Amino acid sequence: MNQTIKVLIADDHSLLRTGLVKLLEMTDGIEIVGQAENGIDAVRLAGEIRPDVILMDINMPKLNGIEATRQISARYGIPILALTIHDDEEYIAEMIRAGAKGYVLKDSELQNLVRAIKNADEGVSFFPSNLMEKVMVKFHELKQQQSGIDYYAALNDAGAQNLTRRELEVLQCIVDGMSNKECAEHLFISEKTVKNHVTNLLRKLDVADRTQAAVYAVQHGIVKARV
Repeated sequence: MNQTIKVLIADDHSLLRTGLVKLLEMTDGIEIVGQAENGIDAVRLAGEIRPDVILMDINMPKLNGIEATRQISARYGIPILALTIHDDEEYIAEMIRAGAKGYVLKDSELQNLVRAIKNADEGVSFFPSNLMEKVMVKFHELKQQQSGIDYYAALNDAGAQNLTRRELEVLQCIVDGMSNKECAEHLFISEKTVKNHVTNLLRKLDVADRTQAAVYAVQHGIVKARV
């Protein structure tokens, strides 16, 4: 189904926003439906426009991208991609905690940005593979600081040991940032079968979503983040 993905861009640098708009509007299947120059406007426009995906800068005036992401995720459940000029894993991990489905460096190639947007629209996380393990470690540290316990040790390790070969293959697809459709094509199975495996994975690993499944998998060495 060729449905246009409606994107809201939130960044306080007007030059960057203008450049992103021009680049993305040249891409089939993507439409820019709004722009915000601060976090407050981002939250307001998210509610008014209801875009399919939001590109969210982390450092913005009035309300930073982390808090804006937290509010939008809680109120509207719109997929958000962190948009940043640096690869500071602490900021990125905070964005994941706030509800972001992935992040994109501002100097990324257009094809990576487009893939990230399409992944987010399909509910699939997107992380640059060369930085993923660092981000997962930081995410672990933040969770442990927040709860006072070792978050990953508290998860159901028996569940990880009980994963089937096919579930491990699907888990690798998740870590690699594949959509259900891409995973189905990669493994030569139906998309419905992939969805069933994902449901079983979340239950066995005792995690809430695909992002947490990827975090768990890389942190425990169940599968590898491919560089």
